[in-house]
Amino acid sequence: MQFDDTGKVTLDHIYTQPDPHAYFSTLRTLGYHIPQLAKPFFSRLIDECRVQRRLPPTVLDIGCSYGINAALLRCDLTMDDLFERYGAQPSPERDVLLDRDRELVRAHRRSSGTRFIGLDASEPAVSYALAAGFLDEAVCADLEQRDPTEAERARLDGTDLVISTGCIGYVSERTLARVARATDERRPWMAHFVLRMFPFAPFAETLDELGYETVHVDGVFPQRRFASAQEQEQVLDTLASVGVDPRGLETEGWLYAQLHVSRPRGAAGRGANRPIFGQQPAGTLTGRRT
Repeated sequence: MQFDDTGKVTLDHIYTQPDPHAYFSTLRTLGYHIPQLAKPFFSRLIDECRVQRRLPPTVLDIGCSYGINAALLRCDLTMDDLFERYGAQPSPERDVLLDRDRELVRAHRRSSGTRFIGLDASEPAVSYALAAGFLDEAVCADLEQRDPTEAERARLDGTDLVISTGCIGYVSERTLARVARATDERRPWMAHFVLRMFPFAPFAETLDELGYETVHVDGVFPQRRFASAQEQEQVLDTLASVGVDPRGLETEGWLYAQLHVSRPRGAAGRGANRPIFGQQPAGTLTGRRT
């Protein structure tokens, strides 16, 4: 196994294959399911966007890979559905998978009108998500390194909600700022599931400068199991270095994420203390504002 600077195992190879077979085969063994846990939160924010803006929203998924979040939301699937779908040994050819996915999208396409755009640096992953129909449009770019081109800005403009379920740590606040600035008339809402080892304060500060208010939603969300004892030990060291107590969470063998929701100031509706997701069981979806 190889590891990155934070101590996490490097899984770059699963994001650059011509189809999602390696992605799901690898992550299934690690119990990866953060997109499934994120789905109801994203669905609720999509509904809020639709009500407030009175139009079908456009959702941008940063680090979209093979269009996983879009597939879950657009086709009403679960992660187990996707693990079963792509986990066959041997895997069908790419064209067979694509034909099957296109039929899935046709069968489950809802009339809500929600559009999904993907942003990712992996051309094979983005190409597959577009060809399958999970994404309506995509930007294949590394916005850590540069501003979006005019053509990329045109695709990003009009985004209502920006989501992510694991890209923070691979991308910094630079990418979020460039995405936010790509929208000319209004800033999009944002919802990011972020591993606890990556402090969100620099992101919140940058977004504050752009006119956002950030809410840190109470609770933690298991992302996946550690790939090895070495990965766990290294991540525990990283958590200690940023002052995060791992007892009862990462010490038990799983990586955990938190949800951070950012909206332009004044966009959350009447009442500064209104629950961010409406009425929910006590203690599960309350937020702390920054």
